[in-house]
Parts: sequence; C-alpha cells; structure tokens
Amino acid sequence: MNVSSVANIDFRNQVAEFAGLVDNCGMPVIGFGLKEFDTEIVASLNRSAKWAKILVVGPPGLAAIEGFDTIIDGYPEQRLATLLATDEVEGIVRGTIDDFKTLEAYERLSGERHTFIPALLELPKGQQLFLSPASNPEGWVKEDRLHIAEGISAFVADWGINPTIAVYTGVRHDTYERRKHECGGIIGTLNKTYQDAEWIVAELTKKGYFAKNWSIDLNVAIKEGYVVHIPVNGMVGNQAFRGLLAGGGKVLAAPRLGLSRPYEDNSRTEKDFDFHIKWLVAQINRRKGSQPR
Repeated sequence: MNVSSVANIDFRNQVAEFAGLVDNCGMPVIGFGLKEFDTEIVASLNRSAKWAKILVVGPPGLAAIEGFDTIIDGYPEQRLATLLATDEVEGIVRGTIDDFKTLEAYERLSGERHTFIPALLELPKGQQLFLSPASNPEGWVKEDRLHIAEGISAFVADWGINPTIAVYTGVRHDTYERRKHECGGIIGTLNKTYQDAEWIVAELTKKGYFAKNWSIDLNVAIKEGYVVHIPVNGMVGNQAFRGLLAGGGKVLAAPRLGLSRPYEDNSRTEKDFDFHIKWLVAQINRRKGSQPR
C-alpha cells in the first residue's frame, strides 16, 4: 500500500464547506464555556461568530461578553451540559470550564456515555493527524486501544479519508527480539506493550484496516503520512500530545464521539477556538443535511 498517498491530510476544505451551510432556521446555536474573560479567546469567538450564534456560559464574576448572549451560573459546567442535554443548543464547545465536571453532568443528564475523544492535531509543517488515547486514565489495556483505533478509523473514513493506523510500543523492535524471553520487571512490562501492539495490529488487519506496529517511531510514522496514531496508553499519549503542542503544533478538534449530540472538547491551554467552533458547526450541519447559503 502506498501510505504516502494519504500524507498531509487536510480537513479545512471539507469543514469550511459544511460549516458554511445553513438550514431554514439560520445558523446553529451553540454553547461555549468560559471560566474567565480572556482577550485572545474573546477575539477568537468574534472570528467564529460567522459560523454560529454563540451562547457563552460562565461562573459568577464573568462579565457579559459584548456581542454575545451570556449566561452566568454558579455551576457553569452543569448549566452548559444542561443546555446541550435539553436541546437548547445544538452543540457545545467545553472551552475553559472544567472538562470532567461538564462531561459527567452531560452523561448524568442524558444517560449517554462518550466512547472516546480523538484529538486532531496540526503540526508546524502543516501535517494533520489524529492522536488517541491522550487522557491519562484511558487506553491501559489492549482491548481499549483496539476499540479507540477502530472508532477513530471509522470516523476518519466517514470523512472520505483512508485511516492508516500507527500503533506504538514501549520498546524498539530489535530490543524486543533480544529480550522478549524476559517476563518480569520493567523489561517484562515493555515486552507486554510490544505484544499488545502486535495483537492490536493483527485484529485491525482482520477487520480490513491498514495498521502497523511502529514500536517507538512516532516521528517516522508521522513523516510517512499515517493518519491515526495509537500510543501505548493515555499517559504516553498525553505526553506525546503535549510535546507536539510545545513544538509548535495546535489542536484543531477534539470531538467526544458516541454521543447523540455534538460535543467538542479541547486542550486546557488553548486560546484560539475558531477551528473548534467551525468543526462543531460542520458536524451539526452534516447531521442536519443543511443546504448551501
């Protein structure tokens, strides 16, 4: 398979196309969580106002945001989740309020549970890729990582992109071959990650996906154009995620999949939410089958 043929995937055109659609009711109404006033974030909301009517939800002490309807609530996470669960808005971006409180409130209110959250990253040279698991508690057993890989790949394929999958381990290929007989201690743990990766790749291959065990070579797999990247566990993924951001990358999108309503999450460090909002609106419009303006 010519993996290089899928290098440098770019969701911009598709997202812009769907975000620019509108139904007979006009632009969708979405909720955005804002913990405190931030000039950069508000500027990004102003840039995004062409895609949706944005309802800002925040705690006491947050002043009304000029140009936007603002809801002040002592429990902003609960309020934002309620707006979504009761269909008062068509989607939400979690923003800067607490991530776990918001998700827990929505799942409690709706009776739903999200399945996973793929992070769409863009690197300084323009490459785009999905990375998950990237939350510390996630992906510690091989079955979870397989489920995540399948789910992200199906999501990517729905956008018309071939989901080539890179699976990672804690040990190099040659090191594993030399020491695979060791089952105890740190070496045994690292060997187990290699065996897990081989199992995941085999299962994905059975299901018709193109997957490869890249051991520790994240940089090479990115260069080769792999689209879906599955770290050893959420803790490793979290550090890979932070490293890519520290090197000049940015988060484009982080949808919580498996829910009946569009729910977009994000990194706590972000200031520019324009693509998050555009992505959320594109998801809403795809579901609604909106027509061109």
